[in-house]
Amino acid sequence: MNGQTEAGVITDPLSGITILDLSTQVPGPYCSMLLGDLGADVIKIEQPGIGDSARLLPFLFNGINRNKKSMVLDLKSPEGKKIFRELAARADVVLEGFRPGVTENLGIDYEALQNLNPGIIYCSITGYGQNGPYRENSGHDVNYLGISGLLSLAGESANSCRIPELPVADLAGSMFAALSILSALIQREKTAAGQYIDVSMTAAVFSWLSASLGAGLNNANAGPPVFLPHYGVFKTKDGRSLTLGIVHEEHFWKNLCTVINLGDMSQLKLLDRIVKREELHAALQSAFLLKNRDEWIALLSEADVPCGPVLSVNESWDDPQIRHRDLVFDMNHAVHGKIRQRGFPALFSGIRLRRDLSPPSLGEHSDAILADLGYSREQIQDLLNKGVISSRIK
Repeated sequence: MNGQTEAGVITDPLSGITILDLSTQVPGPYCSMLLGDLGADVIKIEQPGIGDSARLLPFLFNGINRNKKSMVLDLKSPEGKKIFRELAARADVVLEGFRPGVTENLGIDYEALQNLNPGIIYCSITGYGQNGPYRENSGHDVNYLGISGLLSLAGESANSCRIPELPVADLAGSMFAALSILSALIQREKTAAGQYIDVSMTAAVFSWLSASLGAGLNNANAGPPVFLPHYGVFKTKDGRSLTLGIVHEEHFWKNLCTVINLGDMSQLKLLDRIVKREELHAALQSAFLLKNRDEWIALLSEADVPCGPVLSVNESWDDPQIRHRDLVFDMNHAVHGKIRQRGFPALFSGIRLRRDLSPPSLGEHSDAILADLGYSREQIQDLLNKGVISSRIK
C-alpha cells in the first residue's frame, strides 16, 4: 500500500518496517498496534498453548491486536531460537516485555541480535526498568502507580481492591515505547545504527505527573486532593450525569453564573470559591437536579461553559463527535465475526491508516512466515510435529 494514491495521499508511513513483538497483555501490544496502524509489519510471537494470556479476554485481545500476524514459536527449543534469530536478522524492531534477564537467558537479547543485525532496534518494556534497586521486583499496574506518586492523588478512591478502569502505567509505558521506537528509527536513518531502548512504566507515569495540577498544588502530598467545586461530575433530574469543566478561568465562571443563579456566590473569586467549596458544590448540585441532563448541556453549551454528558462505554461508541472523527470501525474476525474497533486517535492529511488485518487467531500466520523464510512444507510440518510451532492450518 506504500506510495501515492489517486488523491496524492501517501499511505503507510511505516511500510517496510518489520516488528517482532514478544510482548503480552497490554503494554507492548498496544504499542505495536499503534505502529501497525501506521503501516508496520508486526509479527506477534506467541508461546505454544495459550499464546498471549490476553486471549483469555477476547474483548481485550481484539481491542489491541489488530494489524498483526501471529506466529507460535517455542523459544526454549533450539529450533525456535534459530527461527527467531532468522526473523531478527531481517527485522527492524524487536519489542519485548519480559522481566529483566529473561531474553538474555533465552539467547535473544539485544547484544545477541545486534551481532546478527547491527541496525536492529530493541525495545524492552518493564515495570521498573532494566537497572536500579527494583529491577528484579515483580509488579503490575497498581504497583507502578503507587511508586510514581499518582495513587496518592486519588484520595479515598485509591483505598480499595477494585481493579482500575484503565491500566494507566501500562498505557503510559506503551505510548513512550512507540514514541521511542519511532525516534530510534529516525536516528537510524541518519547513522545506520540500531540501539537498545529501556522503557520503565513507573518512569512513564512519573513523567506524566509533570502535568498534574494536583501534584503541583499538593506539593508531594502536603495536603488533601485538590477540590474545585465547579470541576467534576454532577447528577441531573433524570438520574443521568454531566461533567462541568471550569478550573481557573474567570470567564467560564461568569458564563456559568449567567445560566445558574448562585446569588452572592457568583461574585466569589477562585480562592474564595475554593474556601467555600462545600457550600458552592452543594448549591451547584441542587441546581443541576432541577433539569434533565440534555437540557442543562444545551443551556451550558449555549453560554460557552465547558460541559458534557457522562456516557456509558456502550453509549460512547455512538457519540456524534466520536463518529465524526472516524474512531469507530468494524473488522471481520475469523472466530468472533464482526468486531468493533477504536481507531487511531490522530487524523493525518497525508497518511491513510491501516485497517486491513483483524486480530489474529493463535498461530494463524506461522506457516506463511516460515515459508517466507524459505522453509519447505516438509520442514514446517516437522516443526509442527515437534511442537516448536503451531498453526491454525494443520
